[in-house]
Formats: sequence, C-alpha cells, structure tokens
Amino acid sequence: MMIVVGSGIAGLSSAVFLKKEGYNVKVISKDVDGGSTPIAKGGMAVAISRDDSPIIHAEDTLKTGDGMCDVKTVEYVTSKAKEAVENLIKLGFEFDKGLRLEGGHSKRRVMHKTDETGRELYFFLLKKAKEMGIPIIEDTLLSLKVKDGKVKSLVLRSGEVEEDKVILATGGYGFLFKFTSNQPTNTGDGMAVAFRSGAYLSDMEFVQFHPTVTALDGEVFLMTETLRGEGAVLVNSKGERFTLNYDSRGELAPRDVLSRAIYIEYEKGNEVFMDLSGIECFEQKFPVVNAYLKRHGLTPKDKIKVFPGAHFVDGGIRVNIRGETNVVGLYAVGEVSDTGLHGANRLASNSLIEGLVFGYNISNYVDKWEGLGDPEDGIIERVNLSNGGKTISVDRIREINWSYLGVIRNGEKLKLASNIYSAIPSCPSEESNAMLVSALMARSALMREESRGNHYREDFPEKAKSWEGKRIYFIIKKNY
Repeated sequence: MMIVVGSGIAGLSSAVFLKKEGYNVKVISKDVDGGSTPIAKGGMAVAISRDDSPIIHAEDTLKTGDGMCDVKTVEYVTSKAKEAVENLIKLGFEFDKGLRLEGGHSKRRVMHKTDETGRELYFFLLKKAKEMGIPIIEDTLLSLKVKDGKVKSLVLRSGEVEEDKVILATGGYGFLFKFTSNQPTNTGDGMAVAFRSGAYLSDMEFVQFHPTVTALDGEVFLMTETLRGEGAVLVNSKGERFTLNYDSRGELAPRDVLSRAIYIEYEKGNEVFMDLSGIECFEQKFPVVNAYLKRHGLTPKDKIKVFPGAHFVDGGIRVNIRGETNVVGLYAVGEVSDTGLHGANRLASNSLIEGLVFGYNISNYVDKWEGLGDPEDGIIERVNLSNGGKTISVDRIREINWSYLGVIRNGEKLKLASNIYSAIPSCPSEESNAMLVSALMARSALMREESRGNHYREDFPEKAKSWEGKRIYFIIKKNY
C-alpha cells in the first residue's frame, strides 16, 4: 500500500498514475479541497511550439531562479513536461487551444483550461481517482514513526497506520502570512512532520509573493499572470505605469520584481491598480475573472486594486529528482518539496507542471529506492526543538510573518521574528508546526545576508557571489 498525503495536483496525479501502474494506493488529506491547485489560474508551462524547446524553457527557469536552481532538476522537468502532459491528455483531460504568455517566459508556452486551469485539473483528477477506486479519506497526519532512518508508520488523528512508503503532497505554508492567495490548510504541516522525522528542509527563506492579489468586498482573488500577458497594465493612484521604472519588461517582469515594485508604491502612499482595458475579447478569454468582477458590480473597464500576497514556497522538504528524501520510504512531491526547480524564485506556471511531472514519474521509482544523500552545496544547520515553549495562534503568526518576513526584509525585523520563534514546542499541532516552519524561514532569511530572487533585504540589497548556489539546510538535532 502506498499512502499519499495531500489532494492537490501532486498528490492526486501520484495516486492516479501509481494506480494505473498496478499499485495499491490510498489518499489521505486534511481537507479534500485540493489545496493551492484549485486557485491556480494560469496553467502549465510546456515547450511544445515550433519556436520553443525544453532548453529554452530551462533557460527561462534558470534566469528567474536567480542562481539557485538545481540545473539537473530544471533539465529533468522541462524535458519530461511534454510526456507527462500527453499522458494526462490520454486520461481524458482537455486543454483549450492556444498557448499563453506569462511573466518571465520568452515564448508562449502556457497550456490552459479557460482561466481556471488548476480548478479544472483538480476536479478532473479527483473524479479520475474515484473512478479508479482509490480511497480518499479526510484525516490529519500528525507524525511519522521512523526507526533506523526508515518510515514504519503514520500517526493520524484517527489512529496509527503501519505503512513503510509515504508520499507527502501537503503543499506549502503561504497561509502563514496575513496577505495571501492560499487556502487556510496551507500551514506547513507536511514540512514540519518530515522535519521532525529527520528529513532535510532547505531554501526556506524563498517565499514567492504574487504581485496581483485582490480582495473586492473581502473576497480574496488571484488576478492571474495571464492577464498581464494578454495586455493588462499596472498603474498607481497617479495614473502612472510605474513598473517600467523598476524593470524594462514592465508587467512581464518576474513576480519578485513586481511584488517589490508594488510594495514600494504602497510605502510611498500610492495605491496600485490593474487596468484591463487593453485586453481584447476579455469575457471570452477570462470568464472566471469576469464573473468575479460582476459579483462585485465591476466591469473590465474598471481599474482593480491589487497588492502582493504570499503565494508559493520555493523551499521545503529536500528531495532528489525521484522525489526521495533522506528518510527511507518518505517521498515528497509538489509545493511541500524542494526539488531545486524554482531556486530563489518560481517561474510562472511552473508549479502545476512540477506537480504533474513528479506525480507521473514517481511510479518508476517506488520499488527502486536510492535516497537523498547528505547535501554538499551549502550550510547544514542542526536544530533543537523545545520540551517547553508556548504555542502562538495561527492568526498571530500570520501578523508576525507579514510584518517581519514579508516582501521586504531587514536584519532587525528578522531578529525579532527569530526571537519570537526561539522556543518551538516539540508536540505536533497546527500551531507548533506553523511556528516551526516560520522559525526556519526566519533563521535562513537572517543567515542569507544578500538579496536574491524572492528574498530581499534592504540592509543587503545586492546579490553576493559567495551565496550563489549555496543553500541553507535544516535537520533536527534531537527527535523528541
């Protein structure tokens, strides 16, 4: 029996393709809501046009990753993307015709299904899993029992299950910021469970903030990257198209650049709006966005207020290209993992394809364990957990992280956050898990005395050559 924990694209595609290859598989999820997958508005980046290639896709990914991508992983994902998508289509999924352009891409390569690709993928894979007879159970993973470096069982809220192969696909921790595009379930539980079990976590300082989140009448909504690819522009409250002051690519600059630009505009006292008037056939191209505007009494002719929000965690449980951790029998796929694909900043529409490629290919590896070796490309930090320490509410953690670990950071704020999270309770709970991943994020951000990709420090505003390609790894020092 293979246990998959998580019900987004990475988890469901792992389960479906494992079942297709004859494996007995079960899906467990805290909430069967798909996590971040249903809110993914863009699509899947796949090099399939005549003027494109996996090499060009890899070059765009490496450029956006800002010196922190694992080249082997980038080449693996970009070269395997077409095969994975073809097999998804063989299962019955249908993409719309035409490829879209998004920020950071030099070619049109984003495959999509209307303007709600993630939602369409989620419901398709959920239906397929059920048709294949895969049990999908709502339950919460509390911990893993590990002996001699090998998984022995899972401890769920409902009880203990003895299984020696577990695939974590639990997503990131974007909800641990006050402003976010993420679901309330994205609080880093899977990363914390893996860490307590002896797995390496890495690149925790790299959190991507999506530049164009909105919240009309309190309804949080992601204004998809594709809007800007199709002609939307950003203006401040003075009517200035300010993005060109920060990057020659304007609205098609990578997300880290635009998020900082918008954040700075707000710091100057300006609000920021998306102007949709330059998009032709808006209602046909973006029916979901159009419906959202209609719900709030607006049209595409109105300017929509936007702001940055935590969107994606580039780091996580360190794995190799087989999805294997350093704990025998423990795999991680999707946003919960750190494959090295995204580096310091994820290229738009590379998240869904990462989840699909690793989910599709994991059946090739589950009976041939190789495992992740000890890292040789960075700093290893060994961390103690505390038998004492008081838990902090998730609401308070969200405030702290936005104030001290947000779009623009500095040493003073990072030290304050590190002090707040200095005593992490060892007993697993949503609050202690949130404290754990926040503590590691703060510690790694404080250690990295430079600015690179999503990690921007105003006290170290330039990149440092000594930090290029150097990762910060965390591993538990003592398991309570």
